[in-house]
Amino acid sequence: MPGIPAGPAKASRGRIIGARVLVVVGILLTLISVLSNFVKREALDADAFKQTSQELIASPAIQEQVAAAVVRALYGNVDVSAELRDQLPSNLQGLAGLIAGLSPELADRAAREILSRPGAQATFVELASASQAQFVKVLHGGTAAVSTSNGNVVVDLRPLVLKLGDRFMFVSNLADKVPQGSAQFTVLRSEDLKTAQSITHLLEQVANWIWILAVAAWAAAIWLARGRRRQEVRALGVGLVLVGILVLVVRSLAGTYFVDHLVVSESVRPAASDAWQIITRSLADSGWVGVCVGALVALGAWLTGPGARATAARTGIAPALKRSELAWGLFSLGIVVIVWILPIQMFQTTVILVVAAAIGFVVLRRQVVAEAPAAAGSAAVGAVPGDTSSPADEL
Repeated sequence: MPGIPAGPAKASRGRIIGARVLVVVGILLTLISVLSNFVKREALDADAFKQTSQELIASPAIQEQVAAAVVRALYGNVDVSAELRDQLPSNLQGLAGLIAGLSPELADRAAREILSRPGAQATFVELASASQAQFVKVLHGGTAAVSTSNGNVVVDLRPLVLKLGDRFMFVSNLADKVPQGSAQFTVLRSEDLKTAQSITHLLEQVANWIWILAVAAWAAAIWLARGRRRQEVRALGVGLVLVGILVLVVRSLAGTYFVDHLVVSESVRPAASDAWQIITRSLADSGWVGVCVGALVALGAWLTGPGARATAARTGIAPALKRSELAWGLFSLGIVVIVWILPIQMFQTTVILVVAAAIGFVVLRRQVVAEAPAAAGSAAVGAVPGDTSSPADEL
C-alpha cells in the first residue's frame, strides 16, 4: 500500500506506465472475481441457494407461477371429470363436466393459498435444495444421483401436487394417480453434463484464486510507482468505483433484456422480474461494495495529498490522530461500522479491506505527525529518532 517506504528516487517513465497497467489489470481481475464468485455462490453454495429459494417462493408473483405448474401437473394426471362423476349422486352426474370445467380456477386459487403458507414454502425450499445438492454432485463428477432421472437433474413438484390434491376430497388414491416423475421440470439435461462440469471446474478455480492475482497486481503497481504512489492509489479507488457502477449497470440491463426479450409470456414477466431481482441481489451488493470501498480509497488518497483543502483537513484532525489510543479507537469503530453496513459476502474481502485501511491509517498518522512540530510528533507516536522522511513524499 502507499505507506511502503520508497526512498527519495522517483519512478522512471517505464515504471509509471507499468504501475498503471498493473492497476488496470487488478481492476479487471476484480471484476472477473465478482462475477465468478456470484455464480459460484448462487449455483453451488447450499446455504446461499436455500436462502435464495426461500426469498423466491415468498414472492406472490412466483407463487402464482409455481401454483399454475402444480395445477397443470394435477390435471394432467387426474381425470377430474371422471372423479367427480364417481362421487356425485346419479341424478347429478351430468354436471360433472361443468364442475370440472370450473374447478381449475378454484384449484389455482387453492394452490396459491397453499404456497402462501410456511409449511408449503418449506416444502418448496426442501425440494429445490435437494435438486441443488443433486446438481452440485453431478457437476463435481458424480452421476449416481441422477440415475433415476435418465441422466437429467430435475426438480420434482410431486409433493406440492399431492398437497393440492388433498384439498379435493373427491380424488381418491391420489398418490397412485400422480406417479413418480410426473411433476418434474429439468434443470440440467444429460447431454449438457460434460460442458457444465468443465465450466464448473474452471469457475471454482477462478473464484477461489483470482482475487490473489488482483491483490498482487495492486501491490506490484504501488511498489513500482515510487514517488507517485498516492496517484496510483487514487487510480485504484476510481477503478473500484467504476467496477461497482459497471456491475450495477450490467445487472440492470441484463435483467431488462431477460424479462422483456427472453420471457415470451406477458403473464410470466412479473415472476421473472422478481426472480431476477432476488437471484442477482448479491451481485448488486457486490457492486455497491465496490463503489463504497473505491470511494473510501480515493478519499484516503485525496486526504494525504498536497492540496490546500486536504492540508486543512489534516490540520483539523491532527489533535485526534496524535493521541494514539483515541486515534486507533476511532479507527476501530469506523472499521466496525463500515464492515457492518456494507453487504460484504466474502471473508477475504473483509480481511483485505481491514488490512489496507490499517496501512492507510498508519500512513496518514505519520504524515500528520511529520507536518506537526517534531517534538510533538515524537511524543505522540514514538517517531524513530533521525527519521525525517515524509510519508507524503513516499506517496
